[in-house]
Amino acid sequence: EVANTLLKESRVSKNIPAVAKETQGEVVRFAAEAVGKMGASGTVVLLEGREQTLNFIPSPYRFCLMMSDDKLIGQRRAAQRIAAAAKSRVSNDEDVLPALRASLGELAAAVGDS
Repeated sequence: EVANTLLKESRVSKNIPAVAKETQGEVVRFAAEAVGKMGASGTVVLLEGREQTLNFIPSPYRFCLMMSDDKLIGQRRAAQRIAAAAKSRVSNDEDVLPALRASLGELAAAVGDS
């Protein structure tokens, strides 16, 4: 419910590097152990993620996502936030365009205030 709304806000995203600095090692260690156990039991595990993370997880089945334009990441995040906010405004039989416009306006106002 909050994955594409509250967790995508700048007040959260600007603190991610500080949190990641303190917790990334534990997360990568956990993922590496889980991949090792699953692989040992015969499961093929495909990993996707940022190169900085994947470099620490041994697996022959990993691939790194690359963006042709770094602006696409921000545009995708903005689209997720707008869509999630619009979804909460409409029911199944309503036109979504007014809800998208209102959600875009709210996001633009919030960005302008920060």
